[in-house]
Amino acid sequence: MRLHIRHETRYTYDSPVRDSIQYIRLTPRNTPQQRIHQWKLTTPGETSQMVDGFGNLVTVMTLAKPVSEIILTAEGIVDLTGKPLTRDDSPFPPAVFLRQTPLTEADAALKELADQHTPNKRGLLKLMQQLRDHVAFQPGATTVSHTASEAYSLKAGVCQDHTHMFLACCRHIGVPARYVSGYIHSPNDDHVATHAWAEAWIGRNWQTFDVVNTLNVAESHIKLAVGLDYRDSAPVRGVRGGGGTEHMSTRAWVTDSEISQ
Repeated sequence: MRLHIRHETRYTYDSPVRDSIQYIRLTPRNTPQQRIHQWKLTTPGETSQMVDGFGNLVTVMTLAKPVSEIILTAEGIVDLTGKPLTRDDSPFPPAVFLRQTPLTEADAALKELADQHTPNKRGLLKLMQQLRDHVAFQPGATTVSHTASEAYSLKAGVCQDHTHMFLACCRHIGVPARYVSGYIHSPNDDHVATHAWAEAWIGRNWQTFDVVNTLNVAESHIKLAVGLDYRDSAPVRGVRGGGGTEHMSTRAWVTDSEISQ
């Protein structure tokens, strides 16, 4: 499957930002599951490239002039191969992904849920379904700072919350699991194209667990970054001087590409 992705992110400020440094994880890398046919990231500032500790491609953007608006655009063509996940593609051993973070720390309720499930594929599939049944997909119910335990208590959240809850449970029962940010293709134009899901280390392989869509395969998923939680793989994170209140809007499109093979 060949897909065209366009992702626009706009930041506006009450007053001009004097300077800004942004760490942008909006460039997918080549893997056995995805081949990057072309990709372009457009930013208003000076950029440099790096690879972070998780192996993610990171663009570091600096702005040294006052601006009231920052627009980031990522666009490209990606081929999805349909191949299963590689045995391991991380610079760290899987056991690193047993570590809880403030966003994934399991409270008593999540621990009780996790303890009901066995640390194997069948058990994790049941866990995924139970989380999806318990927590409604409800945009606006949470923010990026909500923890797994808070979202579980609210019984509402978005893909990052479902992923954090799944990670919390997996790590509690001894299954290494990592957060994945990226895009998903859907024939429904109203579907949110930016997405988050989990990968769990079962036996000697990584396995996909997309809790929101209750999927165990990633045939329509384009991976951008991985980490212990959202903060490690957020599309954009940074610091700024001035600007007052920040307003952010983002929109992404993932469509079938008409470019010939």
